Amino acid sequence: MRVSTNLIYNSGTSGILSNQASQLKTYNQIASGRRILTPADDPVAASQVLIKQQAQAVNTQYMENQSLATESLKLVESQLGSVSDALQSVLDLTIQAGNTTLNDDNRASIATELQVRMDELVALANTQDANGHYLFSGYQANVKPFTVSTAAGPYDASNPAVIFNGDQGQRQLQVDASRQMEVSESGVDIFVKVRDSAGNVTGEGMFDSLRNLIDTLNTPVANDATAAAALPGAISDALANLTAAKSTVVNVRTSVGAKLSELDSLASAGSSIDLQYEESISNLRDLDYASAYTDLSLQQTQLEASQKAFTMVSGLSLFNMI
Repeated sequence: MRVSTNLIYNSGTSGILSNQASQLKTYNQIASGRRILTPADDPVAASQVLIKQQAQAVNTQYMENQSLATESLKLVESQLGSVSDALQSVLDLTIQAGNTTLNDDNRASIATELQVRMDELVALANTQDANGHYLFSGYQANVKPFTVSTAAGPYDASNPAVIFNGDQGQRQLQVDASRQMEVSESGVDIFVKVRDSAGNVTGEGMFDSLRNLIDTLNTPVANDATAAAALPGAISDALANLTAAKSTVVNVRTSVGAKLSELDSLASAGSSIDLQYEESISNLRDLDYASAYTDLSLQQTQLEASQKAFTMVSGLSLFNMI
């Protein structure tokens, strides 16, 4: 039986090309460090890699949101700490103002110091973050939340000493699959409304109480027996309201601190999950170099053998194939 010369050549060439293709694929795997170069290499594993990459991308987004939330809440916490410190100075001055040995000039001097503290508190209430967004304006991040009123006192909810221009919203971020976290605080609850431990609104707001106290201390009482008699009560009421205001700030700051602790836990869990995804994807996709180099050596041997065989066969004439 005669064997076609073309068939011999085609068969030999096909074997060499196949070995070369296998060797090239192994070279590419070693160069890329990946076992799967195309989905056709392992359709099941390639599908699993895609699913895990998508899940990892979602987890990465949560981690980025956690970082943004942490940055925002740290600034809120820091500013609330400054508000608390300023209020403590206000309380100390208010207690000092209650000293019965003080005269009108002494009280006016304290009022001047209190005005400095009030200006400081208004500035803190209008704090902006690195993006120019106001921390305490609610959803209206681009609206300056507080402006000082030019109206005359006394001040209360119907005639506020400082006007609030924002809203009561709290901006949120999705920091986990089942957790949306507030990353801002409403200035209403901190600076405008004073709440007791049960959450009920009580007394005058921070700015109203402070402005009324400043006006009271700036009013001479030396020649006014009625005003002099009312002075201790006015100072006492202001002290109670401002103490409640500081308690409100402390409570909000504590809540912010709890959120920061939760974010720390979420970030730690997110990092662990990310590492698990990386390991799982690596196990499915990445190359076993020892095995690859073994395959490459075997493929090189097979290629050399097929080339040698082809050379020998191609040197035979058609008559030798009888």
